[in-house]
Amino acid sequence: MISKKTIKAIEIATVVARYSPGQPVPAHEISALLGLSISYIEVTLSELKNHAIVRAYKGPGGGYQLDEKQRPISLWDIVKIFEQPDTTGPKSTRDPSPLADMEKVMRLRIQGFFESRSLTDLARQANLPVRQKTEVRSIFKLKPLPQRVAVRVVNSVFDWKMATLA
Repeated sequence: MISKKTIKAIEIATVVARYSPGQPVPAHEISALLGLSISYIEVTLSELKNHAIVRAYKGPGGGYQLDEKQRPISLWDIVKIFEQPDTTGPKSTRDPSPLADMEKVMRLRIQGFFESRSLTDLARQANLPVRQKTEVRSIFKLKPLPQRVAVRVVNSVFDWKMATLA
């Protein structure tokens, strides 16, 4: 079966895929949308970043975007990051359990299902609210800078002589 952590990772990646074509999606936006803690989202996104599923941008206006430069991302690309491979097989190779063969077939079907689904297709089908434009806020109350005035100054003897003749 697929773990809850894997399902949450797919949900996080879906939000990033849905909202990231315009600008990066900050973790606090994903947190507010999915009701998960920012630290949990950051850990999950870090794993996705390490496996080239998302890209991270730091600073004001930063966040996460889908990294589809090399290939389209399938849901299996995410599942295989968070699901541990099954190392518990039949103890005896001479007398395999009939359930072990059924389990192997089931795992291959699950893998085929997730490989055939694209993350961008899932993001298009997701019923997510329209993203509000986020503005970068500062704790400092700064006034806008005054318009610059071009000042012509004399910076050589030749310019000085020309200015006095005119």
